Amino acid sequence: MAEADPSDARASIPLEQWLDRLGEATGAPGGGSASAVMLALAAGLLRMVAEYTPGSDEAKASGQRLLVLRTRALHASDADSEASVALGAALALPTEDPARESRLLRAAVDGARSSVEVGEVGIALVAELDVLGRVGNHHLDADLAVAREALRAGLGGALVNLRANLDLVAAHSAGSGEAESTSEGELRRAERRITHARGSLAELP
Repeated sequence: MAEADPSDARASIPLEQWLDRLGEATGAPGGGSASAVMLALAAGLLRMVAEYTPGSDEAKASGQRLLVLRTRALHASDADSEASVALGAALALPTEDPARESRLLRAAVDGARSSVEVGEVGIALVAELDVLGRVGNHHLDADLAVAREALRAGLGGALVNLRANLDLVAAHSAGSGEAESTSEGELRRAERRITHARGSLAELP
């Protein structure tokens, strides 16, 4: 597997270059980073709906929030690439290395937190989808539906990666301290919030 350079995996690089990196055997970017990019696409589509809805203060305010959320999603994509590099390095340590367990646990917790941030962006986007589903220009209903599907995929990807990291945390936290146990509890609660948000998409107009 090629050595990953997080700076080459940034979502702000040209799309074709980013996709080339995604297709390489580096893990950075990987599925978590791709999930965040899907959320950035959802944010962009939702903002387009807002911009096509003149005369609505709600749509205008939503459009401003969506700019922030799009940037946040791209930052989350970059952060997830960095977490993926750290986790890959920990997994690559020899099993007899005495530092392996602690490094793997720390990397898994950090990876889970990265997935939570991706999921939290998605939760915020669900609220904007609700707003624009009510007040948005209905000539753009197809674009709104595409945004919903991108949002569903991004949230689903965040959950897949969060659960994978939580499995690693559970497998490598035997005998760990209270701080790690507290972190796992917080991450499990975040998993439930993200799951609920994804499920709520079916109930939105």
